[in-house]
Amino acid sequence: MTSRVRTTAAVVGIAVLAAVVWLAAESFYLKEHRVLAAERAELVRASDAFADATRGSRDTRIALRDLASTMLGRERTVVEHRLRGLLSELAERESLAGVVVSHGRPRVAQNPAGERGSGVARGFRRLLGDRQDFAVVDARLQGQGSLEQCLRTLAATRAQPWIHRVEGFSISPKGKDRAVYEVKIDLATLFAPDLVPDDAQAPTLHASSEADAALVAALAARDPFTLVDPVVAVAPQAPPPPAPTPKPAPEPAPPYDKWRVVGVLQIAGGPGAGDSVEVMLARTDTAESRTLKPGDAVLGARLESAAGETAVFFLDGQRVAVRTGETLAQARPAEEVHSARAPHPDS
Repeated sequence: MTSRVRTTAAVVGIAVLAAVVWLAAESFYLKEHRVLAAERAELVRASDAFADATRGSRDTRIALRDLASTMLGRERTVVEHRLRGLLSELAERESLAGVVVSHGRPRVAQNPAGERGSGVARGFRRLLGDRQDFAVVDARLQGQGSLEQCLRTLAATRAQPWIHRVEGFSISPKGKDRAVYEVKIDLATLFAPDLVPDDAQAPTLHASSEADAALVAALAARDPFTLVDPVVAVAPQAPPPPAPTPKPAPEPAPPYDKWRVVGVLQIAGGPGAGDSVEVMLARTDTAESRTLKPGDAVLGARLESAAGETAVFFLDGQRVAVRTGETLAQARPAEEVHSARAPHPDS
């Protein structure tokens, strides 16, 4: 075989090999790559169109501007510094003692459209997963004071526009005299650097509304955590003369007049949990106290439900209602209470 024939055969072999490699690449990679590239280009086009449409919406721009005006700042360090300072100032303004302010790191909020089961195409969900709209900074304000001071602090917290959500709170008495209370308020503020201008000023504290102030005054005046003073015992009278024929003494009636309803507490549940209710009772002659939940009983009176200032018990075969400040002896049939407070439209 001559050198020319060998060269021609080598060239043909290389061409055949290149064709085989190209066909393999086309079958296993290039074809699928073109499909994915076209899908990506379509998603990017749709995303850009959606962003352009949203950016041009006047209502959206106004809403974003208003939201940005309630944020604490553009930088994370500035947001955390202002959050600590404002919460401490709020607690000091309400004269709380032992103030403790704590917070966590900004927590990125996930877009619901990016979750599985949202109905959004998988490719678009993948694109949304790379974007972060805003973060949430969780914080807690804790301090001690009188019941009125704790309630005022809670009302003032609700009035601050830079506190975007109150996650929960608790007020608990300290000591036997119940003169000092501890309040804990869990709250959250939004952090979206892209929305806040560089020259954003630190917000100031806002006063609570007149409606909240009136509610605080009413709750503080009732003071549902303080037990009523025990009734002074009456001096015993001389026993009556003995009867000619002694008879067995009748069984004494339950001391329903000794147990007074002093408060009805409605407790909001956490995420995924329902609300609960508790009824506080105090014995007028011994200062003994009991806290009942639905199903609990005292002297055979079983608590069924409670709302507002009224507790409903099942007593002696019937449903009876007792209002805050009344004893079990003053119970009335529950139907009479409902009809007196909310008459039927046809009556």
